[in-house]
Amino acid sequence: MTGSGFKSKESYDSGFFGTAVKLHPGYTAGVITSFYLSNNQDHPGNHDEVDIEFLGTTPDKPYTLQTNVYIRGSGDGNIIGREQKFHLWFDPIEDFHDYAMLWTPEEIMLVFF
Repeated sequence: MTGSGFKSKESYDSGFFGTAVKLHPGYTAGVITSFYLSNNQDHPGNHDEVDIEFLGTTPDKPYTLQTNVYIRGSGDGNIIGREQKFHLWFDPIEDFHDYAMLWTPEEIMLVFF
């Protein structure tokens, strides 16, 4: 397994965060490739989180992109959250594509291109 992470020394109330990703072809069932923002280290169990996740797949099926927005925790039953799945109009294994989040105090916008 490989992975990477980034932790800022400063907190952000808003910002534009992005990455370029080219997904692995073939059998990836059970693997999730993700890009996310979280304040979990400052608020364990009661954190906010925004995710862009690619759910693993098999060679005969396309990747599914799932977005998650959690407020005050994730998975404990006391959360405010939204999960949504997308079938992309492009093939994310053919080339690098850009995925970004614009997070402001009023809204969260997810962008893929």
